[in-house]
Amino acid sequence: MKQLFTALAIASLAGCSQEQWNYAEAPPAEPQPQPTVEPTVNPVQAPGGNVTPLTQPEVTAPPETKPPEVIEPLPKPTEPTPPETTPEDPNLSPAEIVARKLISDNPEENLEVLNDALQAWIAAKGDLPEKISDLVAEELLPMLPMAPQGKIFTIDRDAKTVVLVAKN
Repeated sequence: MKQLFTALAIASLAGCSQEQWNYAEAPPAEPQPQPTVEPTVNPVQAPGGNVTPLTQPEVTAPPETKPPEVIEPLPKPTEPTPPETTPEDPNLSPAEIVARKLISDNPEENLEVLNDALQAWIAAKGDLPEKISDLVAEELLPMLPMAPQGKIFTIDRDAKTVVLVAKN
């Protein structure tokens, strides 16, 4: 009787893992590995002195899958480079080119625009302005550029140019 019960238990366990497919639907995704049941034999002493083997199911887990290894490291993101201002750009008006050079963090571009405005002042008035901000007041420049930290733009009266010098 015990053997019959054990055989039924094993058969019902084996039947539970089977899947039914409905062929009207798409086939199921790749099946996951199911634990395997292996019977082990443990001897049991029967009342008459006979040894009867008793089988008990032993459940083994499927092997764990490892994540894929990355062979090459991912490239580091690079900072986008700001577009360079080119006076030859046909889409920009002269006023836009001047404005871009004034807001540039390149002091050479700032000095170029400041000196062009200074030369226009000298051509119109014949003399140097008192201070650089006069170029904005006379509308030769839309604004003054920001000088690098620790420096200022000033007029070199001997050379009649705008220069960048250290703050006093």
